[in-house]
Amino acid sequence: MALDLVVLNGLTSVFGGCCANVLSLEALIKDKGSNMGTLVTFTQFLFVTLSMLPQFVTVRNWCPTLKSLHVPLRVYILSVVLFYISSSTNNSVFKYNISIPLHIVFRCFSSVITMVVCWLVAGKRYSKLQVVSTVFLTAGAIITSLYRDHEMSLQGLRNGLKGSGATIPTDSTFAIGICLLVVSSISSSLLSVYNEWTYKTYGKFWQENMFYTHFLSLPIFLVKDGSLLRSEIHRLAASRGVYTLVLGGNSRTLRIPRQWALLATNVLTQHVCIRGVNILASHTNALTLSFILTVRKFASLLLSVAIYKSAMSRTAYCGVVLVFVGTLLYAMGSRRPQASDKTTHKTTASAQQKE
Repeated sequence: MALDLVVLNGLTSVFGGCCANVLSLEALIKDKGSNMGTLVTFTQFLFVTLSMLPQFVTVRNWCPTLKSLHVPLRVYILSVVLFYISSSTNNSVFKYNISIPLHIVFRCFSSVITMVVCWLVAGKRYSKLQVVSTVFLTAGAIITSLYRDHEMSLQGLRNGLKGSGATIPTDSTFAIGICLLVVSSISSSLLSVYNEWTYKTYGKFWQENMFYTHFLSLPIFLVKDGSLLRSEIHRLAASRGVYTLVLGGNSRTLRIPRQWALLATNVLTQHVCIRGVNILASHTNALTLSFILTVRKFASLLLSVAIYKSAMSRTAYCGVVLVFVGTLLYAMGSRRPQASDKTTHKTTASAQQKE
C-alpha cells in the first residue's frame, strides 16, 4: 500500500509538473528573440541544488560540509557524464540541418531504444505483448506529433521529414546531426538503465541522486556556457511585457515582468517534474519509466492542443487510439511475469513442503 502511494505521488508529479512545465516553456519561448534554453536549464539545476542543499549539508566547527554519501561519488559522476552527453547532443542537433519533425521522431523512439539497450546491456527479456505495446505507443506518438493539424499523405510525409519543403542535405553536416541524435538517444537510455542499476545496488536514495546529479552539473554549465549564460541574462533583463496583479481591490497593483514570471513558473514546475521522475526511477524499471515519460509527452501535446484551441486531424486521432492501446497492452504485459513468478514461487514452496 505504501509503495502504491509513492508511485502515485511520482505519477502525479510527472503528469502535473512536467505538463505544466512544457506549457510554461512554450509561453516563454513564444516571444521573439527569447532564445534562452541554456539559462532556463541552468536556472532549473541551480534551483534544485539550492532547494535540496539543507538536506545534504551539515555544519561542523562552524564549517559547512556535505553529509556522508549512501552511494559512492563516482557513481554520480558517471550519471552526470551520461546526462550531459545526452542533453548537450540533443540541444545541438539543430545546428546540423536537423528539422523539428525529424527530431520529434527520434524522441518518440525512446521506449524502443531503451528496450534494445536493456536487452543488450542488462540482458533483459520482454514478452511479445510488451514489444507490441512499445511499437504501438511509438507509432501513435509519432503520428500524433507529426500530423496533429493536417492529414497524413505520402507527399506530406516527405515534406515533413525534409522540413519546410527543403531537400534533405546529403553532406557531412546532416550526417553529423543524425549521429548526434543517435548518441543522444542511446546515452539517455543508458542513463535510465544505469540509474536502475544504482537503485538496485545501493538502495532507493532518489533524493541524493537528484541532488548530486544537479549539483555536479553546475560547474559544467559555468565553464562551458558561461558567456552564453551572461548574454541570455542580459536579454532577459531587457525583455519587455509585464503581468499586472490587482491587490486589495483597485487601490494597489503589482507589476511583474512577464519573462521573469514565466521563468520562475518554469523552474518551479520543473522541480516538481524532476522529483516525480526520480521517484518513479527508484521504484520502476528503465523501460516502464521511458514508457511513462513518452505517455507524459503525449499528454502534454494534447493539453497544449486543448489550451490553445488547436484543431486535431483525423490522422492525429488515430495516433491517440494507438497510444491508448499501446499503454493498455503494456500494462497487461507487465503484469503477466509477476503472476508467473508468484505461481512458480507457490509451486516451489508446495514441493518443498511435500519433501
